[in-house]
Amino acid sequence: MNAAEQGVRVHDRQDKWEFSPDFLGTLERCGNQVLCLLKGPYLARVTLPGVVNVSLIDDVQIERVHAQFMDNPTPTDVITFPYGDEGEILISVETAERQASAFGASCEREMVLYLVHGLLHLAGYDDLTAEERGEMEELQESLVEEVYGRGRGFSQG
Repeated sequence: MNAAEQGVRVHDRQDKWEFSPDFLGTLERCGNQVLCLLKGPYLARVTLPGVVNVSLIDDVQIERVHAQFMDNPTPTDVITFPYGDEGEILISVETAERQASAFGASCEREMVLYLVHGLLHLAGYDDLTAEERGEMEELQESLVEEVYGRGRGFSQG
């Protein structure tokens, strides 16, 4: 796989929101910056995938995947699948919208947070115990702040 084929690729696979190409490009840029940071000072715990496909989906779609692969038929925010040299991250736009409203954040920032969370899972981080969750939350906030910033937002297309 050559360098042009590597990196984060964002796919809008939902109909609820219409995102501008600028926003989709910003998600890709943030994801690629996080991949670079994980290779450097943050140190991934496993070999990072060369390609990460990120799909923006709705609650119905993520419910289906959550039920099929995790035996939990409820919507969730983000699901990550490692496939060796490739990774896949599914982000529920509807869940991001609800959570952003509840936490007083922009929906865009919430989706960047989910992207970073998924990339950390692909890098070998987990959040099953309170200690792991605390470590992961601290690292993901630091990464979101570095690549996206606090309170920064842009409008949807």
